[in-house]
Amino acid sequence: MNNTSQSSRTIISLATTLLLLTLSSVASAENWAGWRGPNRNGVSSEKGIPIRWSAGNGVRWKMPLPGFGISNPIVWGDRVIITASSGPRLAELHVICLSRETGTIEWQRKFWGTSPTRHHNNKSSMASPAPVTDGKHVFAFFGTGDVFCLEMDGDLVWQRSLASEYGIFENRFAASSSPLLYGDLLLLQCDHYGDSYLVALEKSSGTNRWKADRPGYWLSWASPQLVPVAGTDRHEFVVSGSQKLEGYDSATGKKLWTVGGMRRECIPTPLFANGLIYAVSGPKGPSLAIRPGGRGDVTDTRVLWSNTRGAPFVPSAILVDQNYFLIDDQGIGTCLNLRDGKSQWQKRFGGKFTASPVVAEGRVYFCDEAGVTTVIDGTAAEYTEIAKNDVGEPIFASPAISQGCLFLRTVKHLICVDGK
Repeated sequence: MNNTSQSSRTIISLATTLLLLTLSSVASAENWAGWRGPNRNGVSSEKGIPIRWSAGNGVRWKMPLPGFGISNPIVWGDRVIITASSGPRLAELHVICLSRETGTIEWQRKFWGTSPTRHHNNKSSMASPAPVTDGKHVFAFFGTGDVFCLEMDGDLVWQRSLASEYGIFENRFAASSSPLLYGDLLLLQCDHYGDSYLVALEKSSGTNRWKADRPGYWLSWASPQLVPVAGTDRHEFVVSGSQKLEGYDSATGKKLWTVGGMRRECIPTPLFANGLIYAVSGPKGPSLAIRPGGRGDVTDTRVLWSNTRGAPFVPSAILVDQNYFLIDDQGIGTCLNLRDGKSQWQKRFGGKFTASPVVAEGRVYFCDEAGVTTVIDGTAAEYTEIAKNDVGEPIFASPAISQGCLFLRTVKHLICVDGK
């Protein structure tokens, strides 16, 4: 064999290896399609997510946003989508699509909210719920009670004003519950001081498939969860409301079961893992481990353990292996044992927290309101800090993880962290 032939084969071999590595990387990449990402539990299956960065290092791009909001960004393929609100009473509603690679804006749509309401001046706006996508359409819900369905290229498909139809949202944080997708339905939890309800909208048209009224459920900003029904292809629509956690039939809206013991005001999203539901409400409320299913009031039959230690008001909990992590609004982190709910450690992080944590490769990322992200080893039996990273701007929104990057929304910018 001559040298030219050997060189050609070497080049082909190297090119094949590089292609396989590229395909492997693409295959392991994961979309972050809605609130708290895949399975709505804040956990990414990707590897190689950055551990260390700062305002000036490890940042791929940083883009200003045309308004305020605490909705987390969502990522699908090469697009990042985020919502914001601006203008008088923050009633100008924005849906923005950016390039994941460069951060440049690919399209931006502005709508006018029909029923702007009160909101927390420092933290929230009309853009608190996270958008959600199925890869073909983007669905955006705002604190004004407006729902929009857009094509992935930004064209409007349909819109609904739930506030105009069923009453303005009456609470101090506006509507904050993030919608979820189930088959051909968009599911929404609308609890407030007025007439509370759950509603399932057909994705294609926005018309009601079902609506379940919830009299007496006067205050909740919690986002719902989908829980599979063992041995079937069905899912229960699980919602945290005032003093109760409840399961509904996702296809029909029929109420199935109730667990008592939640606090009057609920914000954190329930989790589903290991065949169990984990729910928390606060402040100083209980964390509950619940076996799903059953009918009627199952408080005494399906609650496996309860612990009031470390319960947050706003941030949702997160799970890593057998560790159940909580961070309260005042910066106290707590780790409970997933098997029995007993406390394993408690640590004052410092600062205040609104964002919910996320996980990648067993590492937990906690973002505080000053803009500092504390990264810990979520698999360790004791508190083990890996890094602290400061972007120099307040963070109230929960992060997103996708395509090897961490996406952080500050009060003014969207930042893509790649660690390079």
